[in-house]
Amino acid sequence: MTTKEIAEAVGKPERTVQRWAKTTGVKLASIGVKLASVAKSGKPADYDLDETCAIIEHGLGKNAARLFRENAKHALSPAQGSSLTARDMEVIGGIVASVMANLTARLGNIENVIDQRRALLPAPEVKPRDNISRIVRKYAHDNGIEYGPAWGELYREYGYRTNSNPSVAARNRGMAIIDYIEAEGMVGTLEAIAIDWAK
Repeated sequence: MTTKEIAEAVGKPERTVQRWAKTTGVKLASIGVKLASVAKSGKPADYDLDETCAIIEHGLGKNAARLFRENAKHALSPAQGSSLTARDMEVIGGIVASVMANLTARLGNIENVIDQRRALLPAPEVKPRDNISRIVRKYAHDNGIEYGPAWGELYREYGYRTNSNPSVAARNRGMAIIDYIEAEGMVGTLEAIAIDWAK
């Protein structure tokens, strides 16, 4: 079969089948040799059944190649040898087209299910540190104060509630106060305090 005949059988453009053949020719020497002779002579390569199936497998997958091979075997009688008639090609092409239509429909169903599941995914949680920052910004805005003093008020409230002095401890470590609290594993406590403090 030529690439044109294969293209007609599988319902794809001839250029697409030529690309499949070229890629398959790298792996399968007999196809590579035929492609080289096409370049010299200009005559289309005539691929046998195994080569044709290898080309189809590269482009459409193993199932399509297996169907093509089975249909080709049933279509051939002992007197015909290994050449396929136009009728054989129509039958094989119809089978491949119906397989591809079935696969396309199944793929569409899978994509719909994926889209539905994406829509059902919960929104990601806000990280505690980001939530604290949001609370402080809202508190500062609502009370008409700058962010720095708002953070200072929160840290003082934290110190009262945890019986600690986070600003001194952070300064001794050379860290920002929020980094110190996070390093101590107390950012969750600070978030709970911030929620209650901002009420």
